[in-house]
Amino acid sequence: MSLLIPTHALPPLSYKIPERLRPEVRVGAAVVAPLSGRHRLGIVIGFEGDDHAHEDVLSVVPDLSLQTELVKLCLKISENAVIPLPTALRSAIPPGIDNGRYRLLEPISGHPWEPGTYVTRAALKRALGADGLREAESRGRVVLCPSAPQPRSVEWAVVRAAADPDLSRAPRQRDLFSSLKEIGGSSPTSSLLAETGASRATLRQLVGRGAMRLVRRSEPAPLLATTGDAPSAYPLLRIARAAIKNGGPFLWRIAMREEGDAVAAVVGETLREGNQALVLAPEVRSVERMVDYLRRALPVGYTVAPYHGGLGRGRTAVYEAARDGTVDVVVGTRTAALLGLARPGSICVVDEPNDSHRAEPGHEGLPVHARDVALERARLEGAAVFFLSPFPSLKLYAAEVRRRERVRELPASRPGRWPVVRIVDMRGSGAALSSTLIEACRRCTEKGGRTGLVLRRLGYASTVSCNHCGTMKLCPNCDLPLILHEKSGPLVCTRCSYREKLGPCSVCASERVRPTGLGVERMRDELSEVLGTRVGLITADEREHTDASVVVGTAPRILDGGWDAVILPDADSFLGASGVGTVERSFRLFYRAAESARGLLLVQTRLPEHYALRAGVRGDYEAFAEAELPRLRSLAYPPFGHVASLTFGGSESAVLSAVESRLRPALEPEVEMSSPVPLKRAGERSTWRVLLRSRGRSAVARVAAGAARAAARTHGLTVRVELDLEEV
Repeated sequence: MSLLIPTHALPPLSYKIPERLRPEVRVGAAVVAPLSGRHRLGIVIGFEGDDHAHEDVLSVVPDLSLQTELVKLCLKISENAVIPLPTALRSAIPPGIDNGRYRLLEPISGHPWEPGTYVTRAALKRALGADGLREAESRGRVVLCPSAPQPRSVEWAVVRAAADPDLSRAPRQRDLFSSLKEIGGSSPTSSLLAETGASRATLRQLVGRGAMRLVRRSEPAPLLATTGDAPSAYPLLRIARAAIKNGGPFLWRIAMREEGDAVAAVVGETLREGNQALVLAPEVRSVERMVDYLRRALPVGYTVAPYHGGLGRGRTAVYEAARDGTVDVVVGTRTAALLGLARPGSICVVDEPNDSHRAEPGHEGLPVHARDVALERARLEGAAVFFLSPFPSLKLYAAEVRRRERVRELPASRPGRWPVVRIVDMRGSGAALSSTLIEACRRCTEKGGRTGLVLRRLGYASTVSCNHCGTMKLCPNCDLPLILHEKSGPLVCTRCSYREKLGPCSVCASERVRPTGLGVERMRDELSEVLGTRVGLITADEREHTDASVVVGTAPRILDGGWDAVILPDADSFLGASGVGTVERSFRLFYRAAESARGLLLVQTRLPEHYALRAGVRGDYEAFAEAELPRLRSLAYPPFGHVASLTFGGSESAVLSAVESRLRPALEPEVEMSSPVPLKRAGERSTWRVLLRSRGRSAVARVAAGAARAAARTHGLTVRVELDLEEV
């Protein structure tokens, strides 16, 4: 059994199963068991002889139990991604569980609670103290009773059964009353008022007339009925039907404008066979858009539900509906990748290469790309899995990977239109804005069009390049951009810790070597001054004057919509970013910028011949893959090698001691280790990164897992392990 305590230090534990619980305990069962006198929630992951077990399972919690296939999936994820098994299992149980509720088995002297009463942990601690609660648990006087969160209680408007009132002289009340009757005679008041535009005063007047009453009920589950208003294109239906019939994983290079139709085709065919469909989208807003599209595209008679953190307790209702089979299609973010399905039929991963499919530290979800979870899940459940993108990740597209994973490629589609592309060579120029860029903004505005300018970052650049010839400072060992520490150096490689001073260009000997990158705020201020007009701003945190003819912002926000002209004022900041996947991410950005531009794509760069730029603005994915895959192979980068990032936290002496005394001696012959690279320092606590690299994933995973277990058992030391991150 694995207790849901998210640490590498605690291995799965063995417990005895009392005779009374044997019929209920299976692989995946959620149970309560004791650990050091405290009751803990755990998941049964297997059975073995109980010769070494000393304590009994206390109870079974059916509402939190998992399907056997999901337990196998979590075990595989834990092994391959070097994350604690409890972390994977916790991601598969209902979100927001109440883990602080107890049931009294024996009366407690001096307190009014009767046996069988449910009491919160806080109330018991107030009454008994921390030690008293621990003693009550160890003696079996109370037992932990975790539960899924209950739906919120909200106000509903309900039509009374009496005869309809005379509302002929109250048109607003009449319209509101008629709307309520049309939707079945009951509705949450917030939804009713939002959909009708009526005021609460009108609602109160109807209550006063006795036409309706207000009651408290559970919040409705966000299950939405399909309408069948916009059926999918037939050619895509034919492709999806043949793919699902044959089964297996599929790579579908679909144009962004056809993404919704492709998903609807896969989902529609899945429903036709009587199965459920799971769609994984990278962000909440893309989930909501896809839900709305599928409601209209799918035939009448099915249900679609979103699944993401913004739903609050409503997410639990979707969780239960998916597990029970009462919802047909679930569209969710990465947190839905481990959602239980009663009849799994297909999985669609939309915008497959998007980094948002993997959770970052401190965010909900697993630090594992949804692509990898979907591949393994489809294999275990016998479902078809589709990876949709006009530019799939090279990790999936590489021929070796497709052979190993048996991924087949469906007929690719091409974008229906392509903009005029202008590349402005900025070599030898010290200006941030070329005259060509300024003129393009003015012409677009004069024609009544809108221009979106895409910047990489909000802050300042950390990589450097030569203003004269455009050469970027790269690590001689890793072919990665060197990062500038502080304002004057040194330049450091974040992979191998190579260092050099900030000096003249190694190609043309020019002294004009400067940091690369423009900030959003700076670009907005300069454009406003030059154009003499208001310039809008769109970032993840700010939205100002978004209706302006010229808008500056970051890539995810600007490229989410269509523009008459798209401008990349500093393409080199994308090519010069840190990380193994920098070139690939840059290509995707250039491609997306071209797809988002209706008329013109303008690019400013000091690297006008870079293959990622040239292929991206042409929309030529094959040419880019043909150039980039050999480079990745020669450097043994993913998918041809595997990299584990170990981020250690603690005092400098503790971190360096652990690396030298524990990690280095545990290295296997085929695993390389970088020297520790300092990331940041706060007081006596420092953060260091160590990279492990090997052509074999299992070897690098074993070494990383050993380091994680050792760190978990070392006081004052933490470690975070991430495998095959593009950013390292």
